[in-house]
Formats: sequence, structure tokens, C-alpha cells
Amino acid sequence: MDGKRWGFLVFLLLVFFGSGCFGRPERPLTVYTYSSFPPTLVEDIVRHFQEEYEVTVEFKSFSDTGPLLNQLAQEKKDPQADVVIGLDNNYLPKALALGVLEPYKPQAAGGIRSDLVFDPDFYLTPFDYGFVVFNYDSERLAQTPTSHRDLLRPEYKGKIIIENPLTSSPGQVFLLTTIALYGEEGYLDYWRALKPNLLTITSGWDEAYGIFTSGEAPLVLSYGASPVYHLIYEESERYKALVLDGGAYAQIEGVGIVKGTPQPENARRLVDYILSPEFQTLIPETQFMYPVRADLELPASFRVAARAERLFNLSPAEVDANLERWLSAWEQVMNE
Repeated sequence: MDGKRWGFLVFLLLVFFGSGCFGRPERPLTVYTYSSFPPTLVEDIVRHFQEEYEVTVEFKSFSDTGPLLNQLAQEKKDPQADVVIGLDNNYLPKALALGVLEPYKPQAAGGIRSDLVFDPDFYLTPFDYGFVVFNYDSERLAQTPTSHRDLLRPEYKGKIIIENPLTSSPGQVFLLTTIALYGEEGYLDYWRALKPNLLTITSGWDEAYGIFTSGEAPLVLSYGASPVYHLIYEESERYKALVLDGGAYAQIEGVGIVKGTPQPENARRLVDYILSPEFQTLIPETQFMYPVRADLELPASFRVAARAERLFNLSPAEVDANLERWLSAWEQVMNE
């Protein structure tokens, strides 16, 4: 073989091996998620893909799901992520309108609780769910509220922390809760009455909960399973969940594949893994949410988690049709 032919063969081999063949992609499999996604779950995914497929997985986190979705929109023409974890049932319509996801029905889709499947086309696949409720510090709150109306009482002035519905998924869920309870004719009046009792409105959950646990206020908008964390890691039942009016709004979080990913096979593998029993059993005591698989038992620690007798959830169609208007009206009231 002459020198020219040999050189050309070497060139082809370099192109072949460097292009991502044999499961060796040019860049790591990139996952976008929110900043409070547990390190334990991140490490488990990274380990599994390295051991099983020799694939490197890198995570990039955002303060909450609002900024995360905005980043996907900005990168739509040149996607930098392959998978997104954490967009919930209320963010689905916006994600679909932006065209940043592609559908994939995972192998274990049949094992998901049927009432949790909020997207029949599986642009987003449910992987956990939780109740958005208030948590309170039992050592600092003398009298606990039993209804959302109770939160308006003067003894709670400056004692409540919530997240911004414009940037935070739990914040958005609480806004929808007030609409479900008081209707379009009453929810803005409720917020006007609530304003004096708010210590602060944060951009995301992690900031709000940090202010709460530092002792600055005894009430915070959080999740029904948040007390499980303190029971496990602090052996404390000081922080408790409040189920007001006998019910709660369920937030269902999803995992999806970013449209245009150069690594569709590995992206599908990741979605499948997140629904596996191996991964789902980690969720309750790391993510402090409920797993979506119907065949798993909850750990004993979940005795301190919230139990909601009824759900306040609005239909996805109603949320899709009205959310932007509701958010705009809320922002105007809060800036009065």
C-alpha cells in the first residue's frame, strides 16, 4: 500500500472513531436539572452509565425550573443538553409550545400509576410526585393554621415564606392552588390579603427552605415529604407538614429528551433507567418525593409525610389556556 492510500486510511479511521462510534460520543451526555436535585441521584446516574455503557454523564443545574426552561429555549437551535429532569405537569404546555422536547415512551411506562401520566405522548415521563404544602417549625409556631384562610390572620404577619410562581414550580403550584380554591373571581383578593404576612418571595425552593431552617420565619411553602429529610438526617420531627383544607395540589415531575440531541440512544437509556426499580427506590429518601411506580412500597420514614385526602389540581387544558394571564395578574397585584 502506497503512502497516499495509507494516509487516507488513517484519516478515515480517525474520523470513524472520533465521530462517536461504538458508544463513545464526542461530548458527555448532558443533563439539565434544578439545583436541589439530590447529589445521591446524580452520582447514581453517573456511576450507572459509566459502568454499564462507558458513557460520561454531566449535570448542569439551575436555580429552578423556570430558568431551566428558558435556557432550553435559548439553545433550541443548538441544543447543549440531551436530557432534562424536573419539568413538571404545569410546565408541559410551555415546553411543548417552545418545541424543545421530543417524545419517547419508555419501556416501563406501563408500571407508572395511571393517574400520574399527565402527557399521553410522553414528551415528559413522570418519575416522581409530591404534594406542595406548607411546612412549619413546631418549636416556633404557637398556633398552626388549618385552612388557607387562616394564613391571612394577623398573627402570621411576616412569618410566611413562599416561592415566586414566575420562576419556581412550587410557587406556581401554590398560585394554582389559590385559583382552585377561590376561583378567578377571588384568588387575587386572597393574594392581596396574604401580602402583609409574607416575609419574602424567593426565586426558588432551595433559597426559601434555607431561610426557613435558619429560623427567619416559621412557615414555608415546600413539599409534603420535606419532614422525612429531618427525620432521617437529624432524627428530628421538629419540622412538620401542613395539609390545609384537607387537601393539596400534586406536583408531578418529569424527565424528557431534548429535541435535537446528538445522543438519542443514550438519552432514551437515561429515561428508562430513571423508571427502573433500582432508581425509583432511591427517590423517597433522597428526593423526598413519591416514586411513580405502582409496585414499590414506601419506606417507614414516610409516616411523617403529608397525606392529602383530596387533590386541588386543575386540568392541564385549563392551566394551559390561562396560566400566562393568571401569572400576569398575580405579578400586577404583588407590585401594587
